[in-house]
Formats: sequence, structure tokens, C-alpha cells
Amino acid sequence: MYSTKSVDGLPAIQRNGRNVLSVWEKDWDFADELCELLNEREGRQPKLLLTKSDRKWLKEIDRAFRTKVKHV
Repeated sequence: MYSTKSVDGLPAIQRNGRNVLSVWEKDWDFADELCELLNEREGRQPKLLLTKSDRKWLKEIDRAFRTKVKHV
């Protein structure tokens, strides 16, 4: 869950107690609004779970793509 906290007098957006983003200009309304949006989105997004074979397949595709890009 995202929340806002004052860090050195500036609003900071935190997730699970760790700073994610600092908001300059002391715009607390913006920070609070952004937290609300992030929390809404987090609740709707299913977790992406990849199997070991899925990760292997994605790495192979990535390797092939990077090789082609280098030769262009």
C-alpha cells in the first residue's frame, strides 16, 4: 500500500515503508492524489506469475532480439 510521509519537510510517497518518490514544491495534494491512484491500480492489477520455462523462453527471445539489433 502506498502512503505519504514527510521526509526532510517534503512529501514522499512510500510503499511498504520504503521511499518511492519525493514530491517537490511541497505539493501535498498532488502526493495524496497520486497515492490514491496507485492504491486503486494496485488493487485491480493481478500479480504476474511466470513459470521457470516462461522466464527461459523470454530470455531466449530477448537474447535473439538484442543480437539482431546489434547487427543493424
